[in-house]
Amino acid sequence: MRIASISLVKDEADILEGFVRHNLHFVDRMYIIDDRSTDNTPEILRRLTEETSAVRILEDGWTGAFHQARRTTAAMRLILKEEDWDIILPLDADELIRAADRSVFEADLAAIPQGMAGAFSEMRYLAGPEDDLSITDPLVRVRTALPHDPVGAFKSIATRQLLAEPTLAFDEGNHSILTHGIRVPTRSLPNVQLAHFAIRSVDQIAVKCLKHYVGWRSREDYTKNFVPTLVGGAEALKAEPRFALAPSAAIIPAYCDSYPLDQAADRPFVERRGALKWPELAVSPPYAQVIGLFDQLIARASAGDALVKAAGGEANAEAVSRVIAERNALQIEMDQLKTSTSRLAKAYWNAVVFRMRRSLRKRRYR
Repeated sequence: MRIASISLVKDEADILEGFVRHNLHFVDRMYIIDDRSTDNTPEILRRLTEETSAVRILEDGWTGAFHQARRTTAAMRLILKEEDWDIILPLDADELIRAADRSVFEADLAAIPQGMAGAFSEMRYLAGPEDDLSITDPLVRVRTALPHDPVGAFKSIATRQLLAEPTLAFDEGNHSILTHGIRVPTRSLPNVQLAHFAIRSVDQIAVKCLKHYVGWRSREDYTKNFVPTLVGGAEALKAEPRFALAPSAAIIPAYCDSYPLDQAADRPFVERRGALKWPELAVSPPYAQVIGLFDQLIARASAGDALVKAAGGEANAEAVSRVIAERNALQIEMDQLKTSTSRLAKAYWNAVVFRMRRSLRKRRYR
C-alpha cells in the first residue's frame, strides 16, 4: 500500500523533526509546504530533504490569508499527477500517527468501506504547569493527554477510490472530504489515532493563536464560526495584563473550551518513533515569530499599495479592497476552469492566461 501525507507548516521548529521522523514509519512520502516560516523550520526541512527522498518540499506560491482546504486540495491534485497513491492524508506538524506498527495502520486503511473516507480520532496532548521545562523535545516533555473518542472523526483520509473522483476536496481543517461539494461518509480507524500535540507550551499556543487569528481573519469569507478555538485563544490574550504569560494563563482553557480538561491524565507518548539529530534547531522564539508575522503583513500591505498604483489608482483602502475583490473573483474563475473537463473551458483558460500575461507586461513597462 502506497501512502502519502500533505502538510502545511509554519514556525514549527520545536516539533518538526520529531514529526517527520516519526510519521515516516507509517507513510512512504511526506509532502510539506513551508508557509513562510521565520524560525528554523526551513533549515530543518532542507536537512531532511538532503537526508531522504521520502520528504518533498512543495512550493504553492501562496502569500495571502490562510486557505488550508484550498491549498491542501491543490497539493493533493499535484502529487497525484506525479505519482500513483493508494492513500493520501493531511497531517499538521503537531499530529503524529499513533499505532502499534505500520501493518496495523494498513489493515485499518484496507478495511475502509467502498465509497467512504477514513478518519483518525484524536488523542490531544497539552502542556501543563508540572512539565519539566528543561526538556526541550515536546514529544518527551508533554505527558498530559485528554481522553479520546474512538469513533470521533478528527482528520480525514482519502482512499484510492475517492482519489479517482475529479471533484474531491478537503474541507477547512481537513476534518472531512467532499465530492461535488457534499461531505463523504466517514469511518474512523479502530486501532489507529492521531496524537495531537496542540499545546506544547503557553508561549507556543499564544503565538499560534496570534498567527492564525491574522491568517483566518484576513480571509474575505471569514465568519465567526471559523476556528473558534484559535480566535477564542486570541481573545483571551487581550485580557492578559502583561506580555509574560504564566503556565496557568487563560489562553489554554480558552483554546480547549470544548475539551474535558478535568479528565486529563498522565500518559507519555510511548509510541514515539525516531530520534532527533538536530535538537539545537528545535527552538521557536515567540517574539521572533510575532515580528516575522509583522514583516509579512507589512510586505503584503506594501504589495497592495504598489499594485493599486501600478493600475493607475490611489493606494487607499477602498482601492485596495477593489483590487482584492477582483483578484478573488478571478481566482474562483481560474479554479473552476482548471478542474473543468470541457474543451471549451480549456480553450478559455488558455485565453485568460494569455490575457493576464499581456496585461502584466504592459504594466511592467509603464
